Amino acid sequence: MFIARNFTYYPGTIQNIDSGELSDEIILPAYHLNKLMRDFNDDEMLYIDMANTNTNQNYLVAIGSSHTYDKNTIFAPQWILDLISCSGDDDNVIKITKADVRHISAATKIVIKPLDPVAFELDTLACFENALMNIHSIREGITIPVNVPQLGRDYILFAHIEKVEPCGMARIVNGEVDVEFINDFGNENAFGNTFEKDMNEEPHITETPNVTPITSSPCIHPSYFSNQNIPVIPQETISDEERRRQVRESWLKRENLSNQNSAKEK
Repeated sequence: MFIARNFTYYPGTIQNIDSGELSDEIILPAYHLNKLMRDFNDDEMLYIDMANTNTNQNYLVAIGSSHTYDKNTIFAPQWILDLISCSGDDDNVIKITKADVRHISAATKIVIKPLDPVAFELDTLACFENALMNIHSIREGITIPVNVPQLGRDYILFAHIEKVEPCGMARIVNGEVDVEFINDFGNENAFGNTFEKDMNEEPHITETPNVTPITSSPCIHPSYFSNQNIPVIPQETISDEERRRQVRESWLKRENLSNQNSAKEK
């Protein structure tokens, strides 16, 4: 069991870690990572379930690297912590277990609804293609923050994942994925594109050799998470306006924490 902190609290060169890029990789204590690696075969992708035991919410993430800072702490992107109702500065108890992804298919199509009209004033496909390249799984019903470098390092565009095929949760692996965008800000309802996932950059573990993704297999059944004692929490139906407010409040809180920590260091 661990506590989780967002990358604002990570010691050292935090600017290089929390660069605004969308990622689902987390940093684990080295001693625990070494034990966990015994459960992985050489040909397995390093997927793990990250669960908030206080709320019974979980999300599928990837191992990024290890740290020796605090054996009871894991570090994760704030958007991942938001999905399991963890602020990143509280004492929620987090459970980490190896994820059996043999029953989780590779994504073939993702339907995305940007919550900001600026998405359709840019190269929309390129913007989201870069974001999706850095994540290893996707679940419909979530909201993701996408950095928009054209508008500045700190500009975040939020988008709702409306649908994931062939099932509601999927891995993002080698090959092409159809992407459809829902435009609620103009006359055109939707348009489709295709991007190709390049897995040249895998989660890197300094203690172990690089690994490759496992072969795709049938859709995951919801009972999988129940069997793992990590139940899936149904997605609430909320308006786009409320979703924008909630997500922006979270990111503003993180920005305030970052500023406070920077002030303390000075």
